[in-house]
Amino acid sequence: MKRRSFLEMVPAVGAGLFLSPKFTFSSESKKGNVNNIPLKIVKSSTLELLPEGKRLAFGWPAIGLVPGESIIVKPQNKLVEENLWIRVSVAQQIRDEKLLHVSIHGTDFYLGAIDLRFSSVLVPCELEISGEYAKQINQHGLELKLESSSPFWFFSEKAKDVDNSVFLPHILSSTEKTGTIDRFFECYTSVNSVQAFGWREGTVLDGLWQLYAQKGNKKALSAIKQQFGLFFEGKNLTYEDGYDNPKHNYVRGTELTLPFATLGRLDASHPILKTVVDGWKELEQEQENGAVIDGFKYTAEGCYTVAYPMAVIGKSWKDMKLQKDALSQLTRRFVLINDGKLYLRYYPGSGKYTYPNWARGAAWTLLGFVRTMSELKDEIQDQAIIEKFQEGTKIALSMQRENGLWGCFMHDKKSLPDTSGSAGISAAILIGIKNEFLPPNYRIHAVKCWEALQNYITPDGFLKGVAQDNRGGIALQESDYRVIAQMGMGLMAQLYAEL
Repeated sequence: MKRRSFLEMVPAVGAGLFLSPKFTFSSESKKGNVNNIPLKIVKSSTLELLPEGKRLAFGWPAIGLVPGESIIVKPQNKLVEENLWIRVSVAQQIRDEKLLHVSIHGTDFYLGAIDLRFSSVLVPCELEISGEYAKQINQHGLELKLESSSPFWFFSEKAKDVDNSVFLPHILSSTEKTGTIDRFFECYTSVNSVQAFGWREGTVLDGLWQLYAQKGNKKALSAIKQQFGLFFEGKNLTYEDGYDNPKHNYVRGTELTLPFATLGRLDASHPILKTVVDGWKELEQEQENGAVIDGFKYTAEGCYTVAYPMAVIGKSWKDMKLQKDALSQLTRRFVLINDGKLYLRYYPGSGKYTYPNWARGAAWTLLGFVRTMSELKDEIQDQAIIEKFQEGTKIALSMQRENGLWGCFMHDKKSLPDTSGSAGISAAILIGIKNEFLPPNYRIHAVKCWEALQNYITPDGFLKGVAQDNRGGIALQESDYRVIAQMGMGLMAQLYAEL
């Protein structure tokens, strides 16, 4: 597949963007020694065949490990006694709970298990290992045994046309426990931040765009083009849905359309944008009030994944009706900010609300509101929408913790922080200040969050401490399970772009 032809397809963007100061990383140096040590698979048990009709992301090589079976891996370079993490990356959607038990092969040393729950693809999962075992691992290698009711698919070999080494089995070795801002941006402005197509990848692309547009970061623009190139064959969109089914030029659904905010900025005449708008129109026609929703519920995601790209495309096309429709999508979601709470979902048929004060849901609402409003500020504005955004922001700020972050459920003091939701809320606050929707004194809240988030950067630059995808129900969100997630990096990058 010649997906990378997208790189040549996208036209150059106006030079006016570079009137902003040239992008620079922080003055902080890349402290410590960080190494990605590949793990070679030297022995494997019975492997699963890819289920019929399913497909692997980008055609990258992967292995399907059968429950109860194991593989043996050995480091290709010598490990030293420092901080170690073993990593594998998800190659097929996970909709259950799995444990990948890690032992030193041929010995009684059990090191722990990589905890895999309800994960999207292209997500690195890890287990920290004590450096005292370095010599034994060098000598014997590691055995990885799967405990699960279904196979676990992980990327296993280098791709032909892109450096996907960070997604392959490896051991991260570092003298430090946490990473720097420099390493964060080095990791983020590359293929390493790519996510499953839809809201996850859209969040990454939006963050990359903000770095380019506001900080003049050319590497961010290159990363946008490279990542779009993985999903396009010429002008045609090709990806896998949340069940690993191949999709071709299919974009119907509220959670799929966020990436087209970035594409609309790069190439307003791209033919897939008409498909996107037609899909929105079809959903509008299913509702008496013209709301673009899936089924019978209003979700916070739609503020960011529908209203915002609708505003960008409407502005690019100089389509006033589309711009008004974007604002109306926000108006119809006023119900999500109600009774002093920010809700993820509202079911108009029953009047039921769910997921009150879920941090990432609050981020979707506030970021969607403010990005849509700021995009259309010079064309059309609605005072009621501004006031609703202000109301939602005040609710969120009332629950910010002393350390600058927000709990996964913001009102619950026992709820562990969610770095993704915290970054998104803070980014929305700074955008609101810049566009004079919020008072300048709110800035201190976002800065405090930015400082706290830096404690969650891995030595090689990923963001951890992210609440897992919301496919395991409320029990998973209430648990202490936290993951690495590049979409969280996208939200953190958006926060940085506004600082």
